[in-house]
This record gives sequence, C-alpha cells and structure tokens, in this order.
Amino acid sequence: MPSQPKSLRLNIKPLGASYSRYNGGWWPRSRNLAVELPVVLHVLAARLGVIRRVGYNPGTWGWMSRLMTVDGYVVQLAGFPSLDAYSLRITSTSPDVFCLLVVPPDADEFAGDAALTAATVQNGHSRDVLAACGALPGAAAAWRP
Repeated sequence: MPSQPKSLRLNIKPLGASYSRYNGGWWPRSRNLAVELPVVLHVLAARLGVIRRVGYNPGTWGWMSRLMTVDGYVVQLAGFPSLDAYSLRITSTSPDVFCLLVVPPDADEFAGDAALTAATVQNGHSRDVLAACGALPGAAAAWRP
C-alpha cells in the first residue's frame, strides 16, 4: 500500500493582519529546493496569483537552474548570496513582495511548529526568531547543502 504524502508545513498570515517582517513561515521536509519549491508555490499561487520570481540564498540551498515551471508558468529563481539564509522572497502578479521565514528541515517537531507560528507575528531577524523557538541550534550546522 503506498504511503500517504505528508502535509505541507506552511503557515500564512491572514489578509489584513498587522504588520510583521514575514508573511508566513514554511518548514520544508528536505534541503532540496527544486523538489520542495513547486509544492509551496502551487499553494501560494491561490493567494498571490501567478508566481513570477523567487529569491533565495544559494549558500543555503545551493545554486539552481534560473527557471522552473510550476503549474504551467515559468518562475525565475534568483540566487542572492546576500539574502537572508532563512527566508525566501516571492514576487507574483500582486504588487507586494511576499516573504517567507524558512524553518530548517532538521528542526524538531515542537521547535518547527513554534517557528511557523512565530513567523506570522514576529518582527525580528530570522536567526533570532528561529533561535528563540529552538529551531536553530543543531539544525544550523546541517542546513548547508
């Protein structure tokens, strides 16, 4: 019997919620962005419209092909070494840039869940938010591709 796919670990701030640094949090199951990204972009497209570009840190994920097709649309992948290692910047047909806090895949269940919640209400830098939730220690060393 085939195993059931695990649910997407994504927490998005409700529309109209008060300002915070991140629009939500995402907890990928692996460090393979080429595998993980299409699923999260598919879900985000329902809220953001067609996804056009994703900014990522290649020091965290490794360098990727510059283009990816998701749901029949071409998405540009832009690697910026200066971009926060624990975030993604997503541009779509909406006028704003959507920012996701990325929880390291090796975080334990309690810390990962806490970080997903904190992503929608905290204004701190990603490392501070993740460390406060316990999602950074131990996972940071294993985060590199």
